[in-house]
Amino acid sequence: MTSPTDESPTAAPTPNEGQRELIEGTDGLYLVDAGAGTGKTFTVTHRYANIVAQDDIEPDDILLITFTRNAATEMKDRIVTSCDYDMRALNDAPIQTFHSLCSDILDQHGFHAPTYLGIDDAITGSTQVLENETVEREYFREFIGRFSDEHDEYDDLLRCLSEPTELLGLINNLAAKGIFPTSDGWYRDSRDALEGDFDAFKDAFDELNRPRNGGSKQSKLRSSLGRYGNNKCYLPDAPDRNELRGEYGSKSVPEDAAERVFTENRDHLIEFVHDVYFEYLEFALGRNYLNFSFLQLFAFVLCCEDDDLRESLAFEYVMIDEFQDSSEIQFKLALLLSGTDNFCAVGDWKQSIYSFQYAAVENITRFESRLERFAAELNDDADRVSFPLESVTRIELEQNYRSTQPILDFSENALVTPGSSRELIDRESILEQVVSLFSNTEQDQSRIEAFRHADEHEAILTKIQEIVGNDEYAVEEDGELRPPTYGDIAVLTRTRDFGRELLSTAEAYEFPMAYEGGIELFRTDQAKLLLAWLRILEGGSAAERGWAVVLERAGYALDDRIRPRTRGVSRYDAAVSFRARGLRDAHGRHAARVRSLRLRRSDVRRRPHDDQVASQFDDDDPRRPDSNYRRWCREWLHAGGSGRRRHRFGHRPDDPLRQGSRTSDRYSREHEQRRVPAIGRL
Repeated sequence: MTSPTDESPTAAPTPNEGQRELIEGTDGLYLVDAGAGTGKTFTVTHRYANIVAQDDIEPDDILLITFTRNAATEMKDRIVTSCDYDMRALNDAPIQTFHSLCSDILDQHGFHAPTYLGIDDAITGSTQVLENETVEREYFREFIGRFSDEHDEYDDLLRCLSEPTELLGLINNLAAKGIFPTSDGWYRDSRDALEGDFDAFKDAFDELNRPRNGGSKQSKLRSSLGRYGNNKCYLPDAPDRNELRGEYGSKSVPEDAAERVFTENRDHLIEFVHDVYFEYLEFALGRNYLNFSFLQLFAFVLCCEDDDLRESLAFEYVMIDEFQDSSEIQFKLALLLSGTDNFCAVGDWKQSIYSFQYAAVENITRFESRLERFAAELNDDADRVSFPLESVTRIELEQNYRSTQPILDFSENALVTPGSSRELIDRESILEQVVSLFSNTEQDQSRIEAFRHADEHEAILTKIQEIVGNDEYAVEEDGELRPPTYGDIAVLTRTRDFGRELLSTAEAYEFPMAYEGGIELFRTDQAKLLLAWLRILEGGSAAERGWAVVLERAGYALDDRIRPRTRGVSRYDAAVSFRARGLRDAHGRHAARVRSLRLRRSDVRRRPHDDQVASQFDDDDPRRPDSNYRRWCREWLHAGGSGRRRHRFGHRPDDPLRQGSRTSDRYSREHEQRRVPAIGRL
């Protein structure tokens, strides 16, 4: 069977049975379980092309929601190759993210949207979408400072917050669940959601309150209350320690504590949340910005309240990709924009990784129940979701085009493998939800290995060297196996720092490797050196930090044994005195005291460095524009720091990697031109 990802010019890709069912089944409610590598994008784009090929359907009649802008662009590129429309015709088609869709709705129709919540303001063409979370946190700090000055009644609650910006996360979380404040209450009685669900609360309570180790060890909940009552200030009516934790020797918290906690009066707390939420909405509009959560909030309110607008915006077909990463309000908004029951959700609950961005994986794991509940909530006072909700067609894409069977089996087993000896996993219940995948390839050459080493960087490079050209690690290309090259190998790292350290080690050994991924500019060597010189020019205490970096780049580092013998003189000033060989102190404040210091060369250690480079700076004033040191820094920056790295790391004569490079053609010029992608973060 032909892989759906093949782009052979002689034969069109052939969909498998599950893919064909979805491509040809254009009408009705569909829920698609599309595991990794099962040709999901191929199937969705061909389904789109099949729908738009109908006589009475135009691209504007189909809403295709993706998770990222890049995914939307890829969708358009693939659709163009599968239908009669060109890219110009699809340029303005609604193939976009939820945020982009909401932004378009508000740009055209959102002027009066805030008034539905009782906010006397408007959304205009100049209203900006604030994407930078750091900038918004600063705005929120300004807001919360003003809020605390104007609301003395909430001082007791504000004092409980170690970080007031945590309230911003709460606001965004409530917005993602469709819980909004109005000037006189809560929108569409959403206050009830803040009261909570006792059954769900009790289930979570019982899980944490279950004794561990077969009943011999106290529960996590009781253990967490171990310091209750110690050196704390509590309200007068707070329960005592034994009343809350239970009698001495018990292993769990008393059962009646769950109901007591849940029924506690929280009116004051809810009023506080309401006022912070509502006034921050006013603050944001007053500053002429909306964040992503507020974009969705106002678009949802607008579609709920304006029946004529909702009917004019409704689509004939709605398809949502990566549905496992959608939020509750996005699900509801998609229902409001669906003019018919031609609704298709595609996703894989096992790939849900965006809960920190308020995604609700239950949208896909409990699709039918949420579909009915959300539709009922939207229809409680008007007919907003008018299409029938019965007969949801489930399709499972089981054929994998990306991996061999051993890798697929290993991945499935990892889902039910405990992360630690203390973690309990219901293996059978999880596997019941898993759609097992089978590989499309007949090859079975995959190897899954694990190893530990004291020096991880060198161990990884050694392993790469072992893999390249080794038939035991053969890769498939055009149906045939061949020995792997450097370009076939990717190193996935948990952090960017580890990736950069690995790259530095590879460069030290002249190993062909390239770093691909996010680069934090101010953590690069070039940026550090530039900032160091700026600190020196600024003077003051910051100059000391600057000189420390500059001298390190020159090959000098102060030994831990150095102790300046003159009070008030820092170790950095002492280092400057040594570098300038008695010249006037660059700081200009401690010149006399610094010159009085007598430092021996043995007090300063040199890193392995070319003496010719270091000797250029003797009797040199680094503040002069034409100084040797500044010239050297300019050359070093121009070279990207590569020369510096070679000096710092060097090569040991007995280094096995270097010896291998002399005896093997793996370090030939042809191989060195091939770059190994090192991905910064998994």
